[in-house]
Amino acid sequence: MLLFSCTTFTSSEGPEWTRETPHHPGMAVFVGSGTGRDETAARAAAYMNVLEKLGSELGYDAVSPYYRELLSSNSIISLQGSITNTYTSPASEGVMYFAMFEMPESLYLSSRDAEYSASLERTDDIASLLESALSHYRNNEDTEALIASLNALDLSLSGPVLNDEFSPGILLDRAMEYLGNIKLEIGRDADGSSVSVRMKRARGLLHPDVVNGLVSVEYPMVNGDGDDQTSSVVLRTDRKGNAEFFRTNPYMLWEGTLTFSVYIPPSLLDSIESKAFEGFLNPFYDLLSLRSVKYSYRDESKSFDEETVIAIADYDEEGSQMESSPSFPAFSSYLQSASTAEYLIVMGYGEEERDVLSYARRAYPGLGNYIIVRSGIVDRTEGAERSYSRAESMVSFYGREGESPYIVRTLSTAGGGENPDAAGKAALERAGMAAAGMLLSEL
Repeated sequence: MLLFSCTTFTSSEGPEWTRETPHHPGMAVFVGSGTGRDETAARAAAYMNVLEKLGSELGYDAVSPYYRELLSSNSIISLQGSITNTYTSPASEGVMYFAMFEMPESLYLSSRDAEYSASLERTDDIASLLESALSHYRNNEDTEALIASLNALDLSLSGPVLNDEFSPGILLDRAMEYLGNIKLEIGRDADGSSVSVRMKRARGLLHPDVVNGLVSVEYPMVNGDGDDQTSSVVLRTDRKGNAEFFRTNPYMLWEGTLTFSVYIPPSLLDSIESKAFEGFLNPFYDLLSLRSVKYSYRDESKSFDEETVIAIADYDEEGSQMESSPSFPAFSSYLQSASTAEYLIVMGYGEEERDVLSYARRAYPGLGNYIIVRSGIVDRTEGAERSYSRAESMVSFYGREGESPYIVRTLSTAGGGENPDAAGKAALERAGMAAAGMLLSEL
C-alpha cells in the first residue's frame, strides 16, 4: 500500500483524509488540493495537483496525457484509477478543494519510470551509507566513516537523487569534514626500518584515538630495471590508534622519505573522478596532502659488511670472459641504491665458477661470505632491424671454506639493440640488475 500527500491544510474541520492520507490496502493513494475563485476553478487546480504528485512519483509528466481525461470523467482508464473522494472548504480567496485519487498499487509500481526507481533506490542507498558513516564516527572509526561518505559521494554522481542534501557538492564537504578531523603523528622511536605512527581525531574535547584507522605509507625503492619508483603499504591502527611500519621490502632504499597519509582506496577516488567534472576533487586532494606527514630516514643498522665480498664476471657467447663487464656497474648501482649495507663488489676472474671463487678467496682472504655472480650470453636473434640477446646468470653463495655453495639462484634476461653488441650489453645490464635484486631477497 502506497500513499502520497503534500497538503498544507491543517484545520481540524473536514474529513481526516485531508489531513493524513489514508491507508487503503492494495491501492496507491494520492491526495491533492487547490484553491480557486469558485469550486470549478478549485477542482481543476486540485486535479492538476494530484497529477503533479502522481507524475513526480512515476518519474514522468502525468499532467499532459491525463489531465483532460481526469477532469472530464474523474478517472484514468489506462491506469485503472479514479477520484474516490472530494471535499471543499471556504478559503480566503474563494474555495479550497481536496481530491483523493486511487489506483491499483501493482499497476502503479509497474508504471514507474525505471530512472525514477533507480533514483529512489540511489537516494535510499546514500542515506544508508551516511548513517553508516555516522555510526563509524561514533565508534572512533574515522577512516571507515570517511570511506563510507566517499562511497555516498560516488553514488550521488551516478545519477539523479531525490534529496537536495545528497548533492555531490554537499557530500564532498561532508567527506572533507571527516578527513579534516584526522591527525597523524610519527612516533619518537623511528629509525627508518621501523616507524610507529599514531592516528587520532584532531577535534573534540578528548581528541580520541582512531580505531581501525587505515594509513597509507609510501616509500622509495628500485624496480627490476634499477629505476627509482614509489611503492606503498597499508597499515591499520590498533585500539590505541597506533600502527607500525616495518621495513620488509628488500628493494626499499636505505635512505629516503616516508609519507604517511590517510588511506582511501584508489579505485574509489578513480570512480569519483570519472563521473565528476575536472578538478572536482582538487580541494579534497589538497586537504589529503595537508593531513599527511613525512619522515626522512637513513637506516644505519649496517654501514659496511666487512664479512662479504661479491665477485662479478661476464662471458660472451663463446663462453670466454669479457674484459669489460656490462653487468658490473648495473649490479653495483642497483645494490648500493637499495641496500642497507655497503657490500664490497669487485670484478671476478676465471673461466669457471671455481676459478672465480679461488681468485676471490686469494684476493680477499678470511671473509665469511663469498658471493659469485656469473652472467653470460646464451642466445642471439635478429628481428625487424634490431638484434636481441638472451643472458643467463647464476648467483652462488659460499662460506669461508668449502667448494660447494650453500645457496644457488639462476635467472634469465633479454635485451635488444641496433646490433648484436648493443643487444648483448643490454641483456647483461639487465642481468646485473636482476641479480642484485635476487641477492637482496637473500641477504
